Amino acid sequence: MADQASPNRFKVAEKKYKIYKGKDKRRRKTDFSECLDLSRDYKGPKATRVDTKGSSSSQEYGGEIWKILPVPGLYVIRGALDMKQQVYWAMTSVSEFSRCEHTNLTNLHGAQPDHWKKAVEEHDVGKGTGFHGLRWASLGYHYDWTKRLYYKNEKSDFPDELAKLASTLAAKVGYQVKSEAAIVNFYPFDASMGGHVDDAELTLSYPIVSVSLGCSAVFLIGGKTKDIEPTAILVRSGDVVIMGGESRTCYHGVPRIIKDTCPKLVEYLTSNQSQDPHASLLAKYLQSSRINMNIRQVVDANDNFDSAGKEAYPRSVSGDAGNKRAPAESVVDGER
Repeated sequence: MADQASPNRFKVAEKKYKIYKGKDKRRRKTDFSECLDLSRDYKGPKATRVDTKGSSSSQEYGGEIWKILPVPGLYVIRGALDMKQQVYWAMTSVSEFSRCEHTNLTNLHGAQPDHWKKAVEEHDVGKGTGFHGLRWASLGYHYDWTKRLYYKNEKSDFPDELAKLASTLAAKVGYQVKSEAAIVNFYPFDASMGGHVDDAELTLSYPIVSVSLGCSAVFLIGGKTKDIEPTAILVRSGDVVIMGGESRTCYHGVPRIIKDTCPKLVEYLTSNQSQDPHASLLAKYLQSSRINMNIRQVVDANDNFDSAGKEAYPRSVSGDAGNKRAPAESVVDGER
């Protein structure tokens, strides 16, 4: 008699939080009570607050540092970015990063116009607009989603300010990172990111720094296979997740974006405290969307591209024993 297949605990957890469309659409209210919510005075077995008294790390970014105990090497900095910093990076993402040469729009349809500029002209970021179709933009080394490769000569300049942001935040939890690639994800509320492992980089010795802006999200992170029970963490605008050590190669994903969950940020924008002429349009977008900037190092000091003798360097795929894993998944709408 054949052995019963191991349970896919990651998929089970995803189903608890996903929004389903079409025939499988569910109208039941989602229960978020099992999510680790660090915005409250949390005292439990899944996280412990790190004492930063006497720390010499930069005070440019604040927040509370939490060590996530079920996943070694994983940290969450709650409220790392203040309101002004959140607005700055959100506006930079929509107005500048969205225009970079490597996005899902340019990949699929050829050269594209400035969608944010058009959105500003029409004062519309809703469904049917070009900007609403944006799902990701790639900075630095460009990532080939289908082949799961980085190419030595396929890259753009990496923004200095974003590199400084990542290195400063990583240092707050004792990590170092040289920012060489970033994927900026643009999630409408009914989109999700399936469970995957970020193991296409040529070095996995440095952390991924992930910055959340806009609507709150459920971030799932498990272990080296999908049979390991994942931890669900509620991440809010201004929070930063840092995946280093063992957590760097754990399965993770974003099964749910929760709309209307950044009222303070929306209020700040609509009252034009940011003094940006397009603040109200950004507020309209962020009411039902999330932006995620995730930054990582691609090569080590020995320049793996040259040592591998290849223009593109594929990393062997790790994952569930006996199973081939699908290519890393980008932001998709609703259920796959």
